[in-house]
Amino acid sequence: MRRIAAAAIGLLTSIPLFAQTTSDWTFKSRIELRANYRDSKEEKFALKFPFPPSFLPVGQTVGFEETVDAGSHAELSVAQIKLDLGYSTWFLAHTQLHGQDKYRRNPTSADKKVDADELWIQFGPRPEFLARPDRTSFFVQLGKFVKMERQPIRVLESYGLVATSFNRFEDVGVMTGGSIGRNLYWRLTGTSGNPLYFRDPNALAGDNGIKQLLQPNPDPKLKSGFPILYDTRVEDLALDTKNMSFGQGLGYRWQNDAQTFGFDAVAFHYRRNLRDDENAPLTGTFYGVDLDLLEGPLDKGLPIRGNKKEETGARIYTEWKGLTSTIQFTNQTVAGMHRSGAEGEFGYKFDWAAGPSVGGESLLQSIQPAVRWSELHYGFKGNGTQYPAPSIWWNWTKIDAGIRIAFAKHVDLTIERARNNIGAPKKIHPDETLATVRIRI
Repeated sequence: MRRIAAAAIGLLTSIPLFAQTTSDWTFKSRIELRANYRDSKEEKFALKFPFPPSFLPVGQTVGFEETVDAGSHAELSVAQIKLDLGYSTWFLAHTQLHGQDKYRRNPTSADKKVDADELWIQFGPRPEFLARPDRTSFFVQLGKFVKMERQPIRVLESYGLVATSFNRFEDVGVMTGGSIGRNLYWRLTGTSGNPLYFRDPNALAGDNGIKQLLQPNPDPKLKSGFPILYDTRVEDLALDTKNMSFGQGLGYRWQNDAQTFGFDAVAFHYRRNLRDDENAPLTGTFYGVDLDLLEGPLDKGLPIRGNKKEETGARIYTEWKGLTSTIQFTNQTVAGMHRSGAEGEFGYKFDWAAGPSVGGESLLQSIQPAVRWSELHYGFKGNGTQYPAPSIWWNWTKIDAGIRIAFAKHVDLTIERARNNIGAPKKIHPDETLATVRIRI
């Protein structure tokens, strides 16, 4: 925590090396809280992996993949603060710190509760979303930042399978980029590379590799979930040059003069070598990452070939009046094993001012229904008697539908339902209902 606080203070007190006037400086802050009601359907899948009896709860003869925390629960999922210090369009320092982000944590019960989601400085103009620079531009960004292809605006609080697998978490390093004219833009990145790990794609990641599992006959409160491979968060704020990830992106954005229609499309590519050591670099788990995770406890079970990790894909974000949509596709090869994912989210915002006045605003501001479809397809299959997490090679489709209701004073309520259709040998549907109250100050 001290390192994060020191980095945030240093970042926000950085001063660009050119002439300054007080009016050119800007400072913004925002506090965000999210409270949730979650109802998770209980599902179990019996594993073929030969666990020793002492690895299983008393009276249990086989291991299971099962819902992380079945039933109905109320919980505070997010408490975070965002700070921005800028100088004209030439300098921006940004940090996003959370003191509680339960749905990011993995393992859910043992991961760190305080972390910097984003922490970066930027030199040069980098327009956001559909905004365009006045002319050809160039920028450099240093620190911990989001991936270039990540969805600009999410309507639902949950994540789809593609976002979870490939671009949910930030990376640490350097990004350079700019525009050629006003519309065409490019990106180059050199980063530490998010470790390859696994988690359940529903709200809670699950408890895998926690200390309690080292005790005889463990029976933890939070279960394994049905984990899928994904790029997890980077632990260190310093650039790790051992297995760097290099990325390239080329995009095009356009918006009409009335700002009623526009789109932002980007194609991207990443490549790095997988880590090949047996340490446990993630907080709260004794499991390894990258090749160590794929090799499993018996060093076999998956058709591993080589140590390359590579992603190629595209994402297009569109706005048309009240409609927002994001469509993304990613092809991945990891240690010679191939999988692909596709995802589309569509929402329509109806401005609907109604109800009594609250501080000069109508109580009800807008209603925004949304639907998301996402899927993962695998070109490999493992051996369940040799690898204890068969869900990492199951084909999977997830359908999310919900509605966001915006109220006065930056308060909104999102209610959504997730339907999971999994290509497992036994039919399982670990579906989930999630209601989120978000307050922004």
